[in-house]
Amino acid sequence: MREAIPSTHPALRHCVALLRLHLAAPSLAAAKQLHARALRAGVLPSHPLLAKHLLFHLASLRAPPLLYAVAVLSRLLHDGTPDPFSLNTVLRIAAGSPRPRVALALHRRRLAPPDTHTYPPLLQACARLLALREGECLHAEAAKNGFATLVFVQNSLVHLYGACGLFESAHKVFDEIPVRERNLVSWNSMLNSFAANGRPNEALTVFREMLDIDFAPDGFTIVSVLTACAEIGALALGRRVHVYVEKVGLVDNSHVSNALIDLYAKCGSVNEARRIFEEMGLGRTVVSWTSLIVGLAANGFGKEALELFSVMEREKLVPTEITMVGVLYACSHCGLVDDGFRYFDRMKEDYGLALRIEHLGCMVDLLGRAGRVEEAYDYIVTMPLEPNAVVWRTLLGACAMHKKLELGKVAWARLVELDPGHSGDYVLLSNLYAAVGRWADVHVLRKAMVTNRVRKKPGHSLVELRNSVYEFVMGDRSHPESDQIYQMLADIAERLRREGYIPRTSNVLADIEEEEKETALNYHSERLAIAFALLKSLPGIPIRIIKNLRMSLQWLNNPRAKSSCWVSAAGTRVAPQEKVESATPIPTLSPPEGNMTFINGVTWCVARPGVSQEDLQNALDWACGQGGADCTPLQPGGRCYQPDTLLSHASYAFNIFYQQNGNSDIACNFGGAGTIIKRDPIPGIRDFCCFSTDARKHGDDLSSCVSDRSSSESFRIHVN
Repeated sequence: MREAIPSTHPALRHCVALLRLHLAAPSLAAAKQLHARALRAGVLPSHPLLAKHLLFHLASLRAPPLLYAVAVLSRLLHDGTPDPFSLNTVLRIAAGSPRPRVALALHRRRLAPPDTHTYPPLLQACARLLALREGECLHAEAAKNGFATLVFVQNSLVHLYGACGLFESAHKVFDEIPVRERNLVSWNSMLNSFAANGRPNEALTVFREMLDIDFAPDGFTIVSVLTACAEIGALALGRRVHVYVEKVGLVDNSHVSNALIDLYAKCGSVNEARRIFEEMGLGRTVVSWTSLIVGLAANGFGKEALELFSVMEREKLVPTEITMVGVLYACSHCGLVDDGFRYFDRMKEDYGLALRIEHLGCMVDLLGRAGRVEEAYDYIVTMPLEPNAVVWRTLLGACAMHKKLELGKVAWARLVELDPGHSGDYVLLSNLYAAVGRWADVHVLRKAMVTNRVRKKPGHSLVELRNSVYEFVMGDRSHPESDQIYQMLADIAERLRREGYIPRTSNVLADIEEEEKETALNYHSERLAIAFALLKSLPGIPIRIIKNLRMSLQWLNNPRAKSSCWVSAAGTRVAPQEKVESATPIPTLSPPEGNMTFINGVTWCVARPGVSQEDLQNALDWACGQGGADCTPLQPGGRCYQPDTLLSHASYAFNIFYQQNGNSDIACNFGGAGTIIKRDPIPGIRDFCCFSTDARKHGDDLSSCVSDRSSSESFRIHVN
């Protein structure tokens, strides 16, 4: 056995110094060369100092070599117990590698006593593996050893529980972290836990709390916030976040830009999604292309999505499995059956992508939508992967659409085996029975739902107005202005009837009288949301409705629709009914193409000089009344009462309305009394600006736009 070389040996010290020097630009080749040089100089492979610095250098690489790191650790084990630092470094390398289970296997061998840095990589490995049980055991072990109260261990626990879908547990751990000890990772982990698990309201609440204690968001924060905005269709708040992104220089962050594309696409603003995509330039990634392709397909622009995919191919970019889901989705919704099969074949032959059940489900949907239901069934029974409940549910939906009762029963039988108690399956089969006139079977099935305690997920519609999101369900009368909403619905129905519109009562799959069917159609949640929006918004301003279920066919493709506004619901472009004329005497113009104006991220709406006092007063009265602008600060003694001039007061009210309605050009019209400016407002009306041009106040400005403590400039989630 060779004599151990002391840590002061010149060759060892030289190699260690060079390893540390190369950390600024770590290289695997350099690490191997220095390792070999040390061994030739007589340094033992198991020397702890050499191993420590070598492993740290390997961990600094973009893709650390796991096998090499484990080999170095093995030589340490050969001569004794490794130091905790070396073991923790290998755990970190394994947790971030394609084989995270190696980290858990090493920990089970108890090679060294755990310390403060042992548990974060282990919890990261559990999060990647979705190994909840093992993660809970590590949580208990960390608590037993006194490490569970360390902030970086708690951050890892928040991430683990969020990744496994237990956002309540994640929030419980987050609450246990003292506010003064929370760092940016703590906030981002909690935000992502809520956003990734479909809890957008909670995510925005955490974001507001984060801003209240002056924590500056980073790119990961913004991605989670934009995801939450997209989930509930909060386009105005998303635009405000977009302004903040441009101010603080995050616009070059590809993850943020991709999230913006997703936000605008999900809110139906396809042109703005395209603009973000074009502005990315060389910074576009495959995710950028995929986001826009999926966004176009989901909004009914299937051919445009396929054209964009062709451009992506000419750019020599390799699509991912998700890209191909978007392409097949576009083919399905455009009825391009042959093209869909061609793209499906190319996915395997040209790109070598592995088949996933999502791709096969798209092919079933493609055939089902085209009316080739029998072929869709044959495709399912011969597909290379075991069909899951979603695939059979897709077939059942096609059977309901095309009245294929026998195949529908086959699909139902498989669903009872794979996913019993799913309310959507009962609804689809009930609709199929109703479509073929089997009303007795409809009643039996509905009775079975009650007996089996199966509850249908209620359909709801969301509409965003003046920084608030309102939720409606069918027949909802909980809103304080229900009387006015239902009166508006009656007015709409009467005007449509005078125009010759006849409700399509065949869509009401219930054995009731025609008059009752018309009533049921009239009180759908999307109609309630549209009626409320018509009451509260200016003529010409787009109304966007987000639904958790499909939009009623009553509101799709109405040839008599004349309004320029439109609704985005579940990816379907729809033309709403003719807009009821507003009571305001102020004429309006049609919104221009691309109604968003950003000048360095900041614009204001003020009263136009030279407008007559009468027109200015009428516009001010409308803004503070029906427009809903909070003009309390303009009252005598209010913070914005001075200067007491009509021009100043009108400017304040105009800008409040403008900021509340997404900074759109049409929201600053006021019959020609308003104008958008691209510089700081004149002294005396500066307080009405939501965003300051002072870079030091960026965080404060964004906080004021989402804080529920401000009056008219707040973002609140109202459930009515």
